[in-house]
Amino acid sequence: MGRWTAILSALRHRNYRHYWFGQLFSVLAQNMEIVAQSWLVLQLTNSPLFLGLTGLTHAIPMIALTLVGGAIADRADRRRIMILTQGAIAFFFFILATLVVTGEVRLWHVLAFAFISGSLRAFDRPSRMALLPQMVPREDMANAVALAGTIWQLNKLIGPAVAGMLIYLFDVGPTYFACASASLTAFVLWNFIEVDRHSFQGGPSGLIQRMMEGLNFIRGNEIFSTFIALIFFNGLFGMSYSILMPIFARDILQVGSQGYGFLHSAAGAGALGGTLLVAATHRSGRTGRRAILGAILFGAVIIGFAFSQLYPLSLVLVFLIGLAGQFYMTVISTVLQLSLPEQFRGRVMGIYGLAWDVIPIGGTISGTMAEYIGAPLAVALGGFLVMGTAVAVALFRPHVRELE
Repeated sequence: MGRWTAILSALRHRNYRHYWFGQLFSVLAQNMEIVAQSWLVLQLTNSPLFLGLTGLTHAIPMIALTLVGGAIADRADRRRIMILTQGAIAFFFFILATLVVTGEVRLWHVLAFAFISGSLRAFDRPSRMALLPQMVPREDMANAVALAGTIWQLNKLIGPAVAGMLIYLFDVGPTYFACASASLTAFVLWNFIEVDRHSFQGGPSGLIQRMMEGLNFIRGNEIFSTFIALIFFNGLFGMSYSILMPIFARDILQVGSQGYGFLHSAAGAGALGGTLLVAATHRSGRTGRRAILGAILFGAVIIGFAFSQLYPLSLVLVFLIGLAGQFYMTVISTVLQLSLPEQFRGRVMGIYGLAWDVIPIGGTISGTMAEYIGAPLAVALGGFLVMGTAVAVALFRPHVRELE
């Protein structure tokens, strides 16, 4: 019982409970949206090209507007931004669901919603991440970050399956109504969060200047710039294994689509284990070494997976990839949340969040390389780059390595 009390300690705080459960429903809607959107585009066009273009339409505004969203989060009421963007997302889910149910939906509706959704989330994410330290005391921050991470891993396992079952039973339109309901639930729960609204004050500088101040702040701080660089290497090169995983399942391990699904589930289970491990050990110190060792292990296990030809071994390795990757990313996120000055929090956390938006770019790089050198060498090279970067940090960044 004592161990579970330690793992769930952040949930003792009322504001964080509303935040956590609201986040649970918000991310559920986001994961269901991915499945519903892809299925709807396929129904409308029967074109793999438009599947890719729809995803790109969603990603472009998130990448382009994140710096703007972070700068605004450092001047405005972050709680209000969260609530307004979530309410807007629920509204557009409802509109799209109505168009589908009435048979009036067209491809341009889906593309327009993908663009709007990406734009809204570019403002929502920095505010959501920057608000976290205002809801829990410092001693529970690592636990709060880890528990927030479990939401994404749980929904990776549950969200797509729920959406797939709803589409099978009721079709795409009612599935979008379910997305709207989940987003609306988050909207309601976040309205119960009570934080100091007078702490969101900034200087007189303009928007562009504030964006540049955020970039200069990261560049001038060794710990922040190093950790964010590690996270970007993870997104660009480490996570490419997941993009190329169908090739491993079909051509190397020869386990087909069913085995491919289990590989993804193993990675999700490992990532969930990584977040729980941070939650259980958040008071153990040696933060720098834990982050670096986690990154080294992450890269090393990716290399092992790249050359594995045994399916049971690959399942174990993918589980360890998820565990090590999520462990060190959660540790880094905790360092940022604990160390960032309040006036830069939205901008820095917004840039940190971009690491997940560059994963498709990394997948494109690895896919191109795989055409010429094969998928195993392409994935192994990505693992080597992540591991090598972490080793370089350990050798040449002593302040980062010794961070407590």
